Amino acid sequence: NCFVKVSAFYALGEGRAPYRDLVPMISRVVEAFGADRLMWATDCPFQVQKATYEDSLALVRDGLGLTSREREALLSRTAASLFFPD
Repeated sequence: NCFVKVSAFYALGEGRAPYRDLVPMISRVVEAFGADRLMWATDCPFQVQKATYEDSLALVRDGLGLTSREREALLSRTAASLFFPD
């Protein structure tokens, strides 16, 4: 029953887009927990104060080398199943 929020990229590593320095760390988290237990978060309002929403989203959408299934889990399916179970 452990889920991990994958976010706050602006506060980790070099702390600036495109956040490529975080790819090894996030990849290890995906390996350890599996995409079905990970969810990306907007970190609003902090995200828009220190970086852009698009920069953070782009890392998950385009920069991690995820399969389409893993990407869907991180961006929507995991949160939907956790917060809105059938």
